[in-house]
Amino acid sequence: MGRLTDRDWRRALQYCDRSHLTLPLRRVARDAMPDWVRERTDRDAVKNQERLRRTEAAYSSIARCLGAGGVEFLALKGITHCALFGTPAADRVQYDIDLFTPIESVYAAEAALCDLGFTRLPGMEKSPTDHLPTLIRKTGWEWRGDFFDTEIPLSVELHFRFWNDALERLPAPGTGDFWERRTKAPVAGVKLGILCLHDALAYAGLHFLRHLLRGDSIPFHAYEIAAFLEAVAHDDRFWEVWISMHPPHLRRLQAVAFRVASEWFGCRVAPALENEIAALPGATQQWFAHFAAAPATAQFDANKEELWLHLSLLETRRDCWGVARRRLLPLTLPRDGGGAHVAEGQLTWRKRAGYKARHLSYMARRIRRHAVSLGGVAVSGAIWWGRANGLSRQFWLFLATAVQFNLGLFIFFLLYNLHLTDLGYREDFLGMVGAAATIGSIAGTLPAAFLARSFGLRRVLLTDIACTAAIVLIRALAVSRVWLVALAFSAGSIFAVWAVVMNPAIAGTVDEKRRPLAFSLFFAVMFAVGIAGNYAGGLLSGWMHGKQPVLLLAALLVALALFPAWRLQVVEPRPERARIYPRSPFLLRYLAAFAAWNLATGSFNPFANVYFAHLRFSVQRIGSVFSGSQVAQLVGVAMAPAVFRKAGLVTGIVWMMAATGAGLAGLSTQGGGSAAVLAYAWYMAFQWMSEPGLNALLMSRVEERERSGAAALNYMVAFSAQTVAALAAGRLLAHLGYGAVLAGSALLAVCAAGLFQALVNSRGAAPVTAHPIAASTS
Repeated sequence: MGRLTDRDWRRALQYCDRSHLTLPLRRVARDAMPDWVRERTDRDAVKNQERLRRTEAAYSSIARCLGAGGVEFLALKGITHCALFGTPAADRVQYDIDLFTPIESVYAAEAALCDLGFTRLPGMEKSPTDHLPTLIRKTGWEWRGDFFDTEIPLSVELHFRFWNDALERLPAPGTGDFWERRTKAPVAGVKLGILCLHDALAYAGLHFLRHLLRGDSIPFHAYEIAAFLEAVAHDDRFWEVWISMHPPHLRRLQAVAFRVASEWFGCRVAPALENEIAALPGATQQWFAHFAAAPATAQFDANKEELWLHLSLLETRRDCWGVARRRLLPLTLPRDGGGAHVAEGQLTWRKRAGYKARHLSYMARRIRRHAVSLGGVAVSGAIWWGRANGLSRQFWLFLATAVQFNLGLFIFFLLYNLHLTDLGYREDFLGMVGAAATIGSIAGTLPAAFLARSFGLRRVLLTDIACTAAIVLIRALAVSRVWLVALAFSAGSIFAVWAVVMNPAIAGTVDEKRRPLAFSLFFAVMFAVGIAGNYAGGLLSGWMHGKQPVLLLAALLVALALFPAWRLQVVEPRPERARIYPRSPFLLRYLAAFAAWNLATGSFNPFANVYFAHLRFSVQRIGSVFSGSQVAQLVGVAMAPAVFRKAGLVTGIVWMMAATGAGLAGLSTQGGGSAAVLAYAWYMAFQWMSEPGLNALLMSRVEERERSGAAALNYMVAFSAQTVAALAAGRLLAHLGYGAVLAGSALLAVCAAGLFQALVNSRGAAPVTAHPIAASTS
């Protein structure tokens, strides 16, 4: 500590002044202080002795006043803790007097104190709390930056409950018994009603926890609790009584506060308390593992990490949303505590204007603080939520890799066909390029599994990212027909490797129980990346004055995925058993209908961006359309389970295919801008809406040992049909235009729906196994 510079000491004193720790610091570190720090803290100690004398006088006058009015009350916190907890009075700074009286007598107590010259602090009537608006004497005092100013007026808070269940959304049963167990003790020369020792500790914990969860904790309160826990760490009898007096939910809230005090000040805890702390929820334990010290540093860096502690203790989603809304989007901000304590009528217009300006400045600082903290809150919340749900650091690294990788690809695929049209190529050649990429995907899936088994997922993943970045770069620069087709085939082959290793890579970063959550989160984030990538691609084309510079940037974005991927250490999958291909009549019927479905969708998907360019949409607007369609896809996928529960699995798929055909029919009219955008959003939403049902249907109608083979055949048919569709549609579009071709695609989609209804939804096609979606809709 002796190595601290004067600047360090000033910052330490600033922190300690706000945390009420200046006087404890003076006692434990006096010999290490520079002379000027020692002199300042000595002056503070002298002034605090004067404040203590005035505080004791205030207790005496208030006790006489309330006693004369026949009001029974308890003195809470403050110097009452000195006798209970053994806290030296010289170390305690007190700015208010907290009293408790039952709700039926609290207003009588307020009226009595008003006779002593106390008045309500204005603006607090609607603030939800556990006490009446603060009472204070108007003395004309103004804040001058001195936390030990002897003229700071003492305020009084009249509590009518010990905990606000409705506001905190955390039950604290047993606090109503505190009043019944009250006792008497001499305080400031007067015998006052106070809480018994065990209840005083409980209330100290609740009081500290309440402020902790609201983001305005005072570390001295944790210091005082820690000192007491250290003193009774070996008093087994004390903790036996503590357990018998307080119900489990009340002990749980105390355990949270006591764990924080232990983390901050390193006190020992009794075995009984260790058991209570160990019984806290797993999400709460994860919060302590990563954010225990964050609330203590909130003075220096705007953070709201205590929000995740609060959410970890709640039991319903409604409570979680209510607390999160209140903390992240507060409708009211705290009042400025540094105003003048003087009656409004005593103020000149100049002073009133000065106070209003200062209050506006304070409000601006608070709003800025809330805004600055939101980014950090999002990051810390993701970390806490992931760790609490068993998502490892390796999963987040792979997710970051996928975000970076797919962001570049979304931008690339948005602009690449438009770039080719700028080079003079028509839809027939674009269809050839799309077909080459699809054929490459078929070819790439064959060796991908062998490569992963032979060289490991991590090496294959790193190589695939590097090769994808290189191929994107070369495709952005190539112009000849032969090179464009060859590069499309290579790109399809390389990207197929990513598709093959993606699922085992995710599975290798989490344990088996967490895999459904991991996959759901992964694909939800990929939808979000698609929204951002498509929107950004449209903007960047204008900002960078052309499509080719953005395509080169996309290659760089893909390459940047190597940085998080380099730190991956995924668990390698076990060698797969030999693939068994099913030969059931159901699979033949399913694949026939599925091929028709992919012919319909594959005849438009590769040309969607060129279609909107044909309608004279700007590149920026095309990016916005694609981004909006990603939102529609996300909504559609989210609604799919409800549709399947209502209509049944096969019938739901048939409806969605028919709706997709309607979207293609709407696109075939080539109507105005808004009509085309709505038709495209409709088309994409229902097309993706059917995907979960199609996969669930296939997996539920084949034997478990045949699922790998069925998936392989499914992809083979899909890629083959898409290849044929891209080649045929490209040639037809060049000769017939979009209207006729999309009308034919719409007819194909309706035929696919009819085939599913006629071939798949037949008797005897009952599920072999209970797939989650199939089981919920059978």
